[in-house]
Amino acid sequence: MKKQPYILPNISMKRDGEQLIIKLQNENNGPYQLLIGDVPELEKIQKVIAESSSGNFTVKIPREDLPKYYIIKNTASHFVTNIFAERVIPLENAINIRDMGGYSAKDGRFLKWGVLFRGDQLSKLNDSDQQILTNYNLQTIVDYRSPHERQYHPNKYLPTVLQILNCDPQSSFSEAAANVVDLKGENEKLVQSLENGEVPERYINDRGDNVIESYEDLVTSPIAQKSYGRMLKAVVRREALPLLHHCRGGKDRTGFGSMLILLLLNIKEEDIVRDYMLTKIIRKERNQLKYDLYHKLVQKKSYLDYLMAMIDTRESYIKAAINKIYELFGTPENYFQQHFKLTMAEINKARDFYLEKGNENGR
Repeated sequence: MKKQPYILPNISMKRDGEQLIIKLQNENNGPYQLLIGDVPELEKIQKVIAESSSGNFTVKIPREDLPKYYIIKNTASHFVTNIFAERVIPLENAINIRDMGGYSAKDGRFLKWGVLFRGDQLSKLNDSDQQILTNYNLQTIVDYRSPHERQYHPNKYLPTVLQILNCDPQSSFSEAAANVVDLKGENEKLVQSLENGEVPERYINDRGDNVIESYEDLVTSPIAQKSYGRMLKAVVRREALPLLHHCRGGKDRTGFGSMLILLLLNIKEEDIVRDYMLTKIIRKERNQLKYDLYHKLVQKKSYLDYLMAMIDTRESYIKAAINKIYELFGTPENYFQQHFKLTMAEINKARDFYLEKGNENGR
């Protein structure tokens, strides 16, 4: 059974095969109705598929029928939740592809579901995964991976995609993947770099200072400016939506890109950090596997600490980038105007498109 790491503050969700278990965290008594629709628009979510006195529902929703969008109503009051959906798309061969919808903006609006997605690489998708993603009608793919990564791990074909933007920021995260074909080779190269003295001594600990510096560098790097600027222009101009941006694991390059999108759209910092930290939950098993592999290659604790800091997802990493933006530019709006040459009119127009009003009592 797969539990969603986060949907909305008052909604939890688990998938067990074709069964979806949805629970409303609410102190009021029912009766409640669960309504479903094929598109994330309130007027299109009208079909009642279950009723409950507690706000807990178990329904059959096969993966191949996705996407589906939901609201819960209390028929004895005016209570209605905001729109919600499965955040992490339940694929078999990609673990971190997820909808960025539902987050809270500072002006009281919420980010729409079904238009912006983030993810890990699409190179291992099976036929079922490809069909599910095709159902989401993805039209733009932004790929932050290096040419080497794209060559050895090409994304699988999705027939709905109209444009692919290769936006490698050439960060240290891209460099870590250079000349590596598989996980074993990557691990061996990282350990070798430590043993050869290629990593400065000040980084060989559990603080993740090198990762923090890499995130801060992305804020002003000219190459990152060009790469992320291309992505942001696609978002602002709504060139071909829905849009999925991704790297290899969906943590660092995509984490930074997601932070930029959410800052652009005026999302609250707590939700920006929340979105980033979901990767820690999603990749927990994968990181344990990597730790076990590291442990077979090296015994020195400081080396292991350094290696784990590299693959971990920490609030300090993304907050370092956010703080650097405020330090250098004063406000996110200044940053997007001065660094990425977006106009305030473009920014406001994007916010008006991607944000929508929610239900006051349903957040």
